[in-house]
Amino acid sequence: MKMINLNENSHLEEVQSKIDYFFNNIDLLLQAFTRSSYSAQFGGENNEVLEFIGDKVLDMYVTKIIADDFGFMKSQSDYYDEEEDNDEYCIVAHHNEGDFTELRKTIVNNKTLAKRIDKFGFAKYLYLGDSDLDNNVVNQEKVKADLFEAILGAIAIDCDWNPEALQKSVDVMLNIDDFLDDVDTEEERPAKFQEDNAINTLKEMAEHGRCSIPEYAQPDEMYEMKDGRMMWKCTCYVRSWRIEKTAYATSKKLAKKYAAYLVLCDYFNLEDEYSN
Repeated sequence: MKMINLNENSHLEEVQSKIDYFFNNIDLLLQAFTRSSYSAQFGGENNEVLEFIGDKVLDMYVTKIIADDFGFMKSQSDYYDEEEDNDEYCIVAHHNEGDFTELRKTIVNNKTLAKRIDKFGFAKYLYLGDSDLDNNVVNQEKVKADLFEAILGAIAIDCDWNPEALQKSVDVMLNIDDFLDDVDTEEERPAKFQEDNAINTLKEMAEHGRCSIPEYAQPDEMYEMKDGRMMWKCTCYVRSWRIEKTAYATSKKLAKKYAAYLVLCDYFNLEDEYSN
């Protein structure tokens, strides 16, 4: 692995053309493609702060899409009475804040953002350190989603938060109609999704780049519950999903299975079928 040479980055023209935004400061675009593993090994800045900025830009933009599609001022309604009604902000019938929260989750998540990066073909241009290369992170959905957000963050800084330029670029990158066509509004539940095979299910998802490797923490001693019962405790954490669940059971093995199962329930938005 060698350090970035600006003169050897002809692919940046392709990137700019595909997102329909041409940078005033090309270093920002380079930074968006630079993983922390690369900067730790060779120096320079990485894309983590740009990813944070892009995440907020995306959240604001998707919120605007939802507001435009489902909301309106009362004066726009056929039933508005200028003399009797206040001009308030309304949403269409049969929808509420919870519906919009779920819709936003459907649009903005690692899987769907990674699909957009795949369509652009941008992941192959990431600058990776040896540790990332060894772990083949380029195929992980989280890494691709981070890249998507980092590019948006770089655009925001480069255009000095110009609303028109930013919205145009986000439109192109998100391509909302195509994006929603590709979205699985409810990701299929894995075959034979039960507590008994939850550990293997998480392992297989990690191997296919759909999440980071699950991390388990399990004390060597039993835990005393509030009712005095002694139980084994296990915590399962999937870093890329930012999901952490703790489970208690009568054996170490069962506690680990149950913790993995609870993480999957959270991710797939399913009820815990084993809760009392």
